[in-house]
Order: sequence, then C-alpha cells, then structure tokens
Amino acid sequence: MKHITPSGPISASVRLPGSKSITNRALVVAALADGISRLRGALDADDTRAMVESLQGMGVDVRWEQTDLVVVGAGGSPGHGDVTIDARGSGTTARFLAAAAALRAGTTTIDGNRRLRERPMGDLVRALGGLGAAVEALGEDDRLPLRIHGPALEGGATVVDAGRSSQFVSALLMAAACAESDVILELTGPVVSRPYIDQTLQVMAAFGSGAGWDGPSTLIVPAGGYEARTYDIEGDASAAAYPLSAAAICGGTVTVGPIPAESVQADLALLAVLGRMGAEISHRAGRITLTGRPRTLQPVAEDMNAAPDAVLALAVTALFADGESHITDIANLRLKESDRIEDLAAELRKLGATVVTTPDSLTVEPGDLRPASIDPHDDHRMAMAFAVAGLRIPGVAIEDPEVVAKTWPEFFDVLETLRSPLVVAIDGPAGVGKSSVSEAVAGRFGLRHLETGGTYRAAALAVVEAGIEPDDEEAVARLVDDLEVDIAAGRVLLNGRDVTDDVRTEAVSTAASRVSALPRVRRALVELQRRWVAAETSGAVVEGRDIGTVVFPDSPVKVFLTADPEVRAARRVGDLGLSPEEIPRIAADMAARDERDSTRAVSPLRPAQDAVELDTSNMSIDEVVGAISRLVLHRR
Repeated sequence: MKHITPSGPISASVRLPGSKSITNRALVVAALADGISRLRGALDADDTRAMVESLQGMGVDVRWEQTDLVVVGAGGSPGHGDVTIDARGSGTTARFLAAAAALRAGTTTIDGNRRLRERPMGDLVRALGGLGAAVEALGEDDRLPLRIHGPALEGGATVVDAGRSSQFVSALLMAAACAESDVILELTGPVVSRPYIDQTLQVMAAFGSGAGWDGPSTLIVPAGGYEARTYDIEGDASAAAYPLSAAAICGGTVTVGPIPAESVQADLALLAVLGRMGAEISHRAGRITLTGRPRTLQPVAEDMNAAPDAVLALAVTALFADGESHITDIANLRLKESDRIEDLAAELRKLGATVVTTPDSLTVEPGDLRPASIDPHDDHRMAMAFAVAGLRIPGVAIEDPEVVAKTWPEFFDVLETLRSPLVVAIDGPAGVGKSSVSEAVAGRFGLRHLETGGTYRAAALAVVEAGIEPDDEEAVARLVDDLEVDIAAGRVLLNGRDVTDDVRTEAVSTAASRVSALPRVRRALVELQRRWVAAETSGAVVEGRDIGTVVFPDSPVKVFLTADPEVRAARRVGDLGLSPEEIPRIAADMAARDERDSTRAVSPLRPAQDAVELDTSNMSIDEVVGAISRLVLHRR
C-alpha cells in the first residue's frame, strides 16, 4: 500500500524515462538489422526487460551498457532452433516477436502471464498466415500461447483488422522489411492509435527501411532489411502525462523532457487537451513546460482514439474540472492490461465522481471528492494516474504500487519530487473560531497545524517579561532575534520553556497586537513561520491575520473567517472563563485591536483578493470545517 501525500502548487523538472514503445520497437528492428546497434537512453523496466530477455531467448545478442542497449543484429533471422519465450505481461513483446519469429529457423513458442493470455491475438495470427507464416494459436479464441514455425515469411499482400490494436500492424511492419519479397498491408476497420503506426515507421526509417503509407489504409514495405545504427530513445510521452496532469490539477509549473518537437508519440495529444482545459503549455528545445490553473479547469469532450494510454491521466484530471467531461472512441481500452474503461470507472466512483460508461466511452462528472484506497487492477497506468489524484485528494492510497515497475520503476520517487507542502491559509480577527477550525481541518487531512498568533504572543511574552516597551522597535527586534520559538502539538515553547498558558493572558494579547505591528519583528517571525512549514513535508493548516496576503500568498486555499462583534466577544469570554458581564469590555478591546491590525502599515488585517470569506456567526465548528474541507478538495 502506498499512501499519497497531498501537494501544494508544483515547481519541478522531470527527466522522463525512455519511451517504452520506442525502446521495444527499436529493439526488434535492431535485432533484425545487419551489424551492431546502440540504443541510447533506453527504458529499463519490466516491459523492456521482457523484450530483451525474449530476444536473448531467441538467440539474439542483447546486453546493457549502463543506460544503453547494445544489440548484435541477426541480419533478418533472429536466431535458430526450438525455443519457448515468456513475454510476461508485455503485449508489445508477445505481438512484435510473434511476427519476428516467423523469420527465424525453428519453432518458437510464445507465452505470457494470465492477463496477457486474455488479450486478443487472432487478427495478427491470420495476417501472418496471409504472408505465408505458419502460426498456431494454442489458447482459446486464437490467444496465447502461440507456436510459430519458421522461416516462413514469404511476403506479398495480407489484410489486417486495425480496429482492435495498432500493435498488430506494427508487428507486421517490422517483420515485413525482412520478408522474401515486398509486403502490402491492407488495413480494415477504423485504425486505432494511428500515431503508434507512424512511430513504428519512424523507427524503421531510422534503420534504413523505406516503408510507408500508400493511401489512408494501405502500407507498403519494401524487402531489404535494416542497417545497424546508434539510435537515441526519446523520453516517454505516456509517462509525461502524469507530471503534466499533476501540475494541471495542483497548479504551479512542471517541465518534462527530453521529447523533440518532431516527435510523433501518440500521447502528446494530451497536451492540446490540457490546454483546452485551461493549462498553459510550451514545447521548446525538447522540453515541455505546463503551468496549471486548477481554479479554472474546464471540462472537455475528446475523441481519444489516437492516444488511448493518455485516457487515464485525462479522466483523473477531469475529476477536478468545472463540469462533466466526455471521453469517446476508446473501445480498445477494454483490451489493455485491464478493462480500463470499467476498472477506471470503478476507481473514479470511489473518489466521489459520477461515471457513466458505454462500450467505447467514459463520462466523468466531478462530485464531492473523498479519500479512497485504489485498486490498480494490476495495471501500471491505473496506479500512476490515481497517485496523481492523491496529490489533490487527501487520504488516497494505492494498493499494489509495485505494478508501476512495468514502465516506470522510479515513478513514486519522482512523484515525491513534484510535491510541495500543501498550505491551507486561514485568516481572520480574534473570536471567529480560527484555532478550533484550523486544528480540526488539519486533523481531517493529516496536516500539521500552526497558529501563527502563538509566535507573536511568545514574542510579546518575552517583551513583557523583559520589561521592554512593546512599541520600542529597536529593543524588541534585538530581543526577538535571539528567541527560539517552537509550536508543536498545540504547545508553545519559548527558549525551550512551555509557555502555552502564559501566552493566553489579556496582557500578552494586547502586547502582541502592538509587537506585531513592528516591521522588523514581523519580518523575523514571518521567516520563522515559513521555515516551520517548509519542514513539514505533508503540509500544514496555518492560521493568523496575514497568512494569505503575506506569509503564504501562493497558498492554493485561502479562507478569511468573520463573525458579528457580539458573537466574537461572547466566544472570547467563554474561552477565557470570564463572566458574561465582561462581554462589552472584551468587545471594545477587540474593536480596538481590529482597528490597529487593519490600519497598520505592515501586513494589515484584510482578506486576500482570492480568499473565500466565511461568516461563522451562525455556523457550528463542524459546518465551518466542512466548508473549508470542500475548498481543500476542490480548490475553487
């Protein structure tokens, strides 16, 4: 179980892992090439290791050299003899090598784990048969295991249904360059994930193939094989979806790379979608930068046929949009590592969304968000997408987090680098319920609580005890510079001494109002407060009188509490255990302090421009806590 800690606005730069889809394509092409190839920046993860080990099992010399893969090409015939290879859970390994195995001398049996045995293979089996390959499907409904007898890839023309998976087309393309004669592929059905086919053609071209489109549904592959080369693997656009979505929903800015501007990776389509939702995006010098505007995140209606792997990140981002989002033309998601449509819907509902599914679409309507334990259904992209949701929704935990090793083993370490402490800023005058409410909100979300007034009262207590005039800025500043103030677990420590009760007296409160008006004192204590919060990796609920305007002006949640003067005075009398007859005097003292605090030159008491104002006069503590909790979750 991995518990996700919420984040404030993001400021980070992420070096992406190498693209899984490009790494596995380049491995197959390099294995079929003449000569020794070097793949620089290759992805080292379960899926690519499945490909490497399977190629090695077929007889191809592949080895790691730091972050590079060195491949000794087999000249169009990847090994010989009878072998059995385990593709584990890697669909690209099973499908790409089923076609490549038709080029090798001997019998190749390809198997995989339980989920891979459930994924369709029949369209590929039939298309390979059309090129002369001898392929047996040993599983039900033409599924794994497959047994391929070679060499038997004659060439010519064949038909493949491209409506279920573009991986079938890519597998045929890569092997076809080494067939006995030219190959013509006729695609039927609506082409799913066409950018992945273009990506395959791009990799093939880099190794010398002239394969390409001849119309919207025909591909021509000249025979002739491949030439070895040194090839740079781009950063993974599918992986980029998660830090980019994190910035979109948390606010702040994230930069990811390397992905060249000319990249054809399918999931780059998510950039335009996030832009339509309100994010600001630039793509320059191989790096993508996104700045999020979570308070104005707009719903969208998107056809994601070309970029199905980005759907999970998009659906999670839609949780925080201002309305209902529709994601269509995604039927092939039911054939991935999980039934991603239904499994995604089930987990989104756990978080409070209303989700409607059809055979090929998903509609997400944000609701009252709530914590949940997320089952990724043995799907790496499910785990990563919902971990991003946990940066906004406190209390999210990911079951079986190890599944991310399939494509990004370091994902959770990277996620932690994205985080900044979440600061909830609660301001207002005395007697509005700041302390009780702030403490309750902090407890609800597992955050620390800092009552900044305690730092000023501790300083004021030191001033009173030292006999210094509270308005003597020079003397007070010298004293404060040498103070050690710590606030933890509701206790106030002054130079190591517990002064929690001492700082609550009226004399100290009056002195605190005067001391807090001194610019040098405020600067020193504001820095102390910022250091305190910076040390709290989970974040904090910070209460005071200038938190949203001065101390944490970039806080994503700012609240200003108010109440009628009589209500405030009555609350203060109750807190101090005084007689009700004291209410008029306390009310007068509060009014005088409010006047001083709101008119002082430095950090006057006033709501931040983007703060939400709540009048607590007729609200219970639970009602105020509930209102602020909704703001924390939705950040609007």
